[in-house]
Amino acid sequence: MSSTTSTALKTYKKFPFLKNIYFFYNIYIRNFKYLLGGSQFNEENTIFNYFKKGYKGNYVDAGCFHPTKFSNTRKMHNAGWNGLNIDFNPLTIDLFNFVRPEAINLCAALSNKTKKTKIYHHHDLSPQNTLNKDHVRWMESHFGLKKFRSKTVKTQILMNILKKYNFKNIDFLNIDIEGHEFEVISSINFKKLKIKLICIEILGFNKNQKKRKNKLKKFLKRKGFRLKNRIGSNYIFQGK
Repeated sequence: MSSTTSTALKTYKKFPFLKNIYFFYNIYIRNFKYLLGGSQFNEENTIFNYFKKGYKGNYVDAGCFHPTKFSNTRKMHNAGWNGLNIDFNPLTIDLFNFVRPEAINLCAALSNKTKKTKIYHHHDLSPQNTLNKDHVRWMESHFGLKKFRSKTVKTQILMNILKKYNFKNIDFLNIDIEGHEFEVISSINFKKLKIKLICIEILGFNKNQKKRKNKLKKFLKRKGFRLKNRIGSNYIFQGK
């Protein structure tokens, strides 16, 4: 695996006039159907309906991937919520700046400590980009995905980012980081930060994934969250 820069990023950085054309194509042509309903298993409707009609809160989307495709925060954005979107893919963040310019859109790799680590990149806008080497092995063996490329980056801690942007309470936290979810959720100081609703993608296909799933569920239970719903591989937890 070798370090690489996104093909799309290299192209529109070299030819800036192509940038908005590419974004328009990606959002309004290639992924047009997701403008009407973005989430993978229609979970965004279930999540949005937990809150009263007309309510405008805030959300944090860790591993945000795409502003419309597979997004659990699309409806919140459209309803005028304040948002913080985080992803380690700079192309993803450029897309969010194009579609959600009023939100805070941050390019960062999240973990439970600040350290240098490898991120694994499948292609320009792959939902399988990850920090977890075990997830890469599983994707290669389970789906036959090849050609993951790696790059070394310095991770950041979510709690530090929330403090920087003055998040004292969160209405909705979405975490979808392809096997690195526990490291992110365990970095949060729940005594200092109140969260109403959390949605985490938790895979459970192999032994390691099942261990991580049980670890996550037990951790959130200890923190006072109860499992409210499960939709596909998304587990929705409600706070006190």
